[in-house]
This record gives sequence, C-alpha cells and structure tokens, in this order.
Amino acid sequence: MSRTDCICNRNIKIIAEYVDSKLGHHDLLFDGLSYPSDRYASRDGFFLNEDEWTTYKNYQEIFRKAKEMVGEAFFYYYCGASSAGLRSWGRLQYFVRIFNKPCDGYKKIPFFNKHLNDTKDIDIIQPPIYDRSIGKIRTILRVQYHSDIDVHGDYIADPYRRGLIASIPTIWGLKPAKVRQPLSPYDPEILFNREPEFAAFGLNAEIKDGRLYINHPVNSERITAGKRVFLEPEPVNGNNVFLGKYREKQIGWDSGNSETALPEAILITETVRVENRILMRAGEILMAPYFILDATYDRVSFFGRLSQVFRVKNFSTEESEIGLVESNDRLREEVEDRNRAYLELGKVNAELIEAKNELENYNRNLEQMVREQTRELRTAKEELLSFNRNLEARVHDQVEELKRYNELRRYLSPNFAERILSGGERLGTEPQRKMLTVVFTDIRNFSAFTDSLEPEELFHLLDCYISEMTRLIHQYDGTLNKMIGDGLLVFFGDPIPLEDHAQRAVRMAVDMQRKVAELKPQWAQFGHELGIGIGINTGYMTVGNIGSDMHKDYTVIGNQVNVAARLESRAASGQILISQRTYSRVKDIAAVESVGKISVKGIHGPVITYNVLTG
Repeated sequence: MSRTDCICNRNIKIIAEYVDSKLGHHDLLFDGLSYPSDRYASRDGFFLNEDEWTTYKNYQEIFRKAKEMVGEAFFYYYCGASSAGLRSWGRLQYFVRIFNKPCDGYKKIPFFNKHLNDTKDIDIIQPPIYDRSIGKIRTILRVQYHSDIDVHGDYIADPYRRGLIASIPTIWGLKPAKVRQPLSPYDPEILFNREPEFAAFGLNAEIKDGRLYINHPVNSERITAGKRVFLEPEPVNGNNVFLGKYREKQIGWDSGNSETALPEAILITETVRVENRILMRAGEILMAPYFILDATYDRVSFFGRLSQVFRVKNFSTEESEIGLVESNDRLREEVEDRNRAYLELGKVNAELIEAKNELENYNRNLEQMVREQTRELRTAKEELLSFNRNLEARVHDQVEELKRYNELRRYLSPNFAERILSGGERLGTEPQRKMLTVVFTDIRNFSAFTDSLEPEELFHLLDCYISEMTRLIHQYDGTLNKMIGDGLLVFFGDPIPLEDHAQRAVRMAVDMQRKVAELKPQWAQFGHELGIGIGINTGYMTVGNIGSDMHKDYTVIGNQVNVAARLESRAASGQILISQRTYSRVKDIAAVESVGKISVKGIHGPVITYNVLTG
C-alpha cells in the first residue's frame, strides 16, 4: 500500500537538473502546482528539497511538462540516464562514491528504490555474476507495483527507471548497461489506447480470439502484432520466477489440463517502428505478473578500480565533508523523530497493559461461561446424534411410502390407496389367479372425429371426458388399469377384495352411459355424436406386476380379459354388453335383454351375451 505522498523529491531534482542541462533553466516547471506554502517560500524550495515527498499527480505533471519543454523524443530514458553524469541523486550520490564497482551499485538498487518512491518494490532475482557466454556481467531485477498503483498511469517512469539503471556503470567510466525488459504487466488495450505517448499513433489495440490487433502507425493497415501465450516459471537461486519463457496453447488442451493453470500473457510478434522509435518489439511479453529487467554491462578493469580508489580518497574534501554532514544531520533528525515516536508508543503501551489486565479479567469470566456452554453443547450434540441415528431409517421409510403412494395413485381411488398404505402393503408384488370383473370402454367413431379437430380442442374434450370417467371409477372403487387412447381398462376385486365386484362394475357402466348423455351437447358443438361402447366379463384371470426387472406393469391378463375386450368391440354406441358369468351375479339389480351368442378366440364355446338397459 502506497502513502499519499509517494514520490520522493529526489526524482523531481533529477528531472529539474536535466532540464537545466538542456535549456539552462527550468522556469515554469512547477507553475500551478500545490505545495506547503506555510513551510516553504517558493515552489522551487519545496520541489527541489530531496527530503520532501510529493504526490503522484504532481510528479506526473512535472515529468510530462519537462518533456514538452525539452522536446526530446527519448526524454524519459535520457533523463534517468543523466543522473550519474549530472550527480543529481542528491545525498545518495555520496553513498554511490564509496562503491568499489558497478556490482555494488546494482546490489543496492532495492535500497535506492525505497528512497526514490513508494509505488513499487524492486527485488534482485539474480545478483550480478559474470556470464562467460556473452562476456559481460549480468543481473536480473523484478519490479512489482503496489496493488493501489495503476501501472499504466506510471508508464513514463518505465524508461526513466531503465535509464537510471543503465547509468550505474558510467560512474566507473564504462558504457551504460544494456537493459532488456522481456516482461511487462501492461495490458496492451489500456496502454496503447490511453497512454498519451501512444495517442498520436492511432493504434486502436484490441485483443480478440487470443490475438493482438493494431492499426499500423505508418499505413493504418490492420495487422496482427501479438498472440496469447502461457508463461512458464524458471528456477533461479531456488525460486521459480517468470523470466520470459513461454509456451503456446496446444491442440487438445482442456480445462482439466494442468498447463491451463499457467498465467496467460501476450507475446509481441511484430516489431512496430515509427522512424527511429520502436513502439513495440517482437519477443517482448505483456500482461505478465511483473516487470523483469535484465541488465548486462562490462567488467571494471584494474585501472578502473584503481581510479575509483583515488576518487574515494579525493572525495575526502570540503565538498564530501559537507555532504556527509548533511546526510548525518538528516539521519539524526530521523532518530529524534523515532525517539518521539517511542515516547508515544510508551503511552500506547501503558494503555495496552491496562487493556490487557481488563481482558484477562474478562477471560477468567469467559472461561466459566465457555465451560457451561460447552456442557450445554455436549448435551445438545448427544441429543442430535440420538436423533440422527434413526433419521436415515425414517427417511428411507418415508421415501418408500411415497413410492407406494405414487404407484397406488396411478391405479386406485384415494380411498383404496389410503387403505393399502395404512396396512403397509405393496401393489400386486407377485402375479396370482383371482376371480375378478373386468370392464373395457371405448368412444365410437373417435378416430374419424379426430381428423377434423385441432389438437387443443381434442385435448379439452378428452380431458373433460376422462376426468368424469375416472371420478366414476373411483366412486365404485374400481382399479383404473390403462388408458389406451380414448379407451379405458378397469377391473374390480384387486388389490382390495370385493364380494360385489360384478355389481359395482355394472353400476359404474350404467352411470358412465348416463354421464356420456350429459356430455353429448358439448361434443355436438364440434360435430361429433358422442357415444361409448362397454364390455364387461367376470371370471378367473391373472393379476399382478407382470414384466421384466427393467419394466413391470400392474395389470390383468387371461382368456376372460379377452372376452370383455371382445364384448366391448361388439357393443354399439350406448350399449353395455355383459357375459353370462357377469349376468348371473347382477340379474337381481339390472334390467337386461338377450343379445345372443358371440365367439371369442381361446374360448371353446360361444359366449351368451346380454345388453344392460340404462333407461
């Protein structure tokens, strides 16, 4: 987290002295900027005081204004690189002069960074070491911005920082270090479209389908300048660090692949240049977790080291004494500030001790409360465990009961379903032979009628018809076994035994014909003369769950079922045809007329048939 005044005025001094070296003055550089006028007589007095810190906003305005005043294309880099030659580091310059070689300076970069800003941290990933493959000393730095600092807003500090780092070897008369930046955390859509340094080029950067597209700044042609890659860590001194190694997404990767956990980045594939300025360089990687700076420089010769020794000796002059005295004075002020802070901390510590004593008293009472609550929780836990022991069995029983209810509701009246559930029985587990009465019903000429109706109209008529028929079936405690299109299969006597199953079946059939007569006007509106034929037979048949383990159906089968189906097929609209077996059981309650004999496949003799009168 960065403080409000996050930029040390040492940076402002470096900028101002570089402008002075170019223009001979820095007039108007600080115009319009706020400063503590109660403590300083002028803006110069404040902004050139290296012990003060200013806001990020002031720093940005000063830096961009300085570039505008000088009018130099690579101003930010040259400004940083000038610091060594102009000795514009302030008191930090005295620390630099006691270094034996550039390696000492690079090792102290994290220290210098903390005295220049509070926006980022710099770590040494690889200390300076001689690389025989290139014949130079190489060091690798990592720059990571604080979470509350927008790295894109600090873009101009990027070349400035590289210039500072490149200038270190020049203190020993060497060439500036070559500083590569293979990784940067910039989002290209934000950087290239919003940063004023790129605004004039109209790049219109866009990431789409894993590619970076831009308008070429020279001919405005839309080109592919980058692509998505996955960064791979590399071991450096026992740590895994992203240094620029990457892989492209392979065909066949999926979301479960471990490689997809690697951070994504954008690899620049096209070097984009405008005159002598490179806007983006092929091989650099953007959207990385942090900056990586790879600095290489020459070794100091024996004579260079010797000259440094004399430089340190010659440094013991009035100038050096004054500089070191000023540094010590500033450090002494910091110590005094620290002592005052210790006094304040002592007061706070006394208050904390008092609070600690109060807290200990509270804790003693709290322990007793916790013990009591623990006992209560233990009791509640035991009760809960006791309850849970039987919960699974109860849930299983309830699920089974619900299954039985759903199974029974499909076939039986609510009254029968409740009776079976209360007895804990299941519906027809094994097929068995029983004396039952079976009923078939069917709407006459229904197939021809459906061709002239819309599906919605047909659905409405059938829904009303079947609802009324089902109500009557349940009223007489019949078992609705099947609905086959407009036909129904009902039987009586199972799963609840009924002594009067034949009588119930006939009474139901009579009421069905009467209800059909009531529904006729409604069907007549749609051009159909509603009428049903009913066939009833009584006899021994097989009833139960019939079928395979994959699919079983509760139903009735047998020759006597076929007789009822045959009677229904012979029944005209409005007729109820019953067999001799059924007639023998209902002759005292129903008026009938003889129809004759019919033949049924599987039955040896003809079936004597009667028509039940419904008038």
